[in-house]
This record gives sequence, C-alpha cells and structure tokens, in this order.
Amino acid sequence: MAIVDISVVPIGTKSTSISEYVRKSIKLIKKSGLKYQVGPMGTTIEGDLSDIFELILQIHKAQVKMGAKRILTTIKIDDRRDKKQTMEDKVRAATSKV
Repeated sequence: MAIVDISVVPIGTKSTSISEYVRKSIKLIKKSGLKYQVGPMGTTIEGDLSDIFELILQIHKAQVKMGAKRILTTIKIDDRRDKKQTMEDKVRAATSKV
C-alpha cells in the first residue's frame, strides 16, 4: 500500500482563486473510495499505487475540462514494502515522542 501526497495547481484560469478546482478534485477523490486526508497545501491519499495514479489522471483531465490551460502537479510517494503503514501510523510515529 502506498501513501501519496499530491498538490495539483491549475494555471491559466480566470481567477486567482482555485477553490472550485480543489472542490472538484476532492469530489473525484471521495468518489474513488480511496482513503484520503485534505491538508492546507495538498491532499494525502492511501491505497494501491496504480489506483492513485489513475485518480491523478482523472483529476488532471477534470481540471483541463474546467478550463485550466496548464497544470502544475507535485507528487510525493511513500511506497513502503516491509510493513503496512497507514497515514495515521506515520503521523503517530513522528509525533508520539515530541
């Protein structure tokens, strides 16, 4: 199972606000059935890596359809193979001894 953090930013829109694009992306993520967590600068998704890549492609296509002329995407992937680790496990491990 992979944990993927994505930030998708449409460029060349009619406004400096991109909340409409973010809402559409979140709807697609929710519809996917994958576990996710929205943050202030991106969204973390947990699941099969190929399913997540397919979802990212759907998000790109949706943003183009909404009028984005260019899309800047940042993707960070944690594909740990030695044990199953959830998003919550990673946060707990990092903050438990603070």
